[in-house]
Amino acid sequence: MVQPQEGSVIQTGQERSADDVQLEPVPRLEWSLATEAHPPALEAAKPASLRRSWIHTAPERQVLELFRKLHGAKRQLPAPWWLRALDRGELPSREAAFEIEDEVHAVLRSRPGWVFVPWAGTGEAGYWEYAPSDRAPMQMPTTVALTDEHNGWLNVVPAHQDPEPVAIPIKGVAGLVAMLPQIESW
Repeated sequence: MVQPQEGSVIQTGQERSADDVQLEPVPRLEWSLATEAHPPALEAAKPASLRRSWIHTAPERQVLELFRKLHGAKRQLPAPWWLRALDRGELPSREAAFEIEDEVHAVLRSRPGWVFVPWAGTGEAGYWEYAPSDRAPMQMPTTVALTDEHNGWLNVVPAHQDPEPVAIPIKGVAGLVAMLPQIESW
């Protein structure tokens, strides 16, 4: 962000006037650019279609360095599930996270009624909805989403009205496969 400093004079080998412009870093803007897809995914049929931003393609070490630099102690920077887990050392690599996303997609795509929803949070992989559960009186269908809240990496939220129920942790792709008959009956 560029802001003039009123009435200030900066000494850097030469004097500057009060009308000079100073550059100030804007971490949220820098992160926004790092997570923005280039080119934007206009239609995404799978999580891999969304992996177009700098955080998905730059060297993993650089992505982690920028995340750690901008994220700070407040932990408020929007980031994909896998980056938060990678930062904490809970995932071996970004590639391992992409494999998890692709496995979940392969399992759900092979079953009737599951739809991939690409619009999620900043840099996220999207989520999956079970279309048959989207019926009255329910306001939201059953949803499967990736998460860094636990090492199973998956949460399921049953179809619901208000208020939203607590997400149910699932133990990885194998746990998802085992629970799908129950999940699809909700």
